[in-house]
Amino acid sequence: MPRIAALVLCILLSVSALSFAANEEPIGFLFKQKIADGVPVKVYIKGVENKSGQDRIMPDAFKKALVDSLRNRRAIKFEVVDDQSASDVQIAAVIKDYKYMHRGPFKPTISPATVMAEAAATASQNYTEMTADFKVTDRFGNVLWEKTLNEYLKKKMTAEESVPMIYDFITRTFVWKCFGKPTLR
Repeated sequence: MPRIAALVLCILLSVSALSFAANEEPIGFLFKQKIADGVPVKVYIKGVENKSGQDRIMPDAFKKALVDSLRNRRAIKFEVVDDQSASDVQIAAVIKDYKYMHRGPFKPTISPATVMAEAAATASQNYTEMTADFKVTDRFGNVLWEKTLNEYLKKKMTAEESVPMIYDFITRTFVWKCFGKPTLR
């Protein structure tokens, strides 16, 4: 009897863990037939909200970067629509955090060579970081994918240059992680 109870508990925990992880797996496979037929996936962008407290962050510019990232995706053809009812999926984003530093944070590691390379990069490059929540739903409001993404860049850039660069980077990461690269098998 205790073995059966343990087995049932293991199965329940596995199923709940799989359902939790399902919202983080790429959802491109849902559109396999559209991709095979060359029909674009219709996307409605519900909105972009700035909760970072930073005046530099412009939701309209972030939305434009998201639209550009969707249009530039080659594995899946996307069409951004203005009518919510005509969409296959809807995307909402909340920008939670944005940072720009003249010198990036130093993250020491075990290897002396890596420590030296990291120290040199920290001394000579700027750093920008953004955290954003993305939520993708179908037209009926069912959550298909939801995740918080955090991305950073280390390179020579001004504070003004950093904003469009991090917009581009985090939106391309979103499209890749959310929709993946579906196979047509």
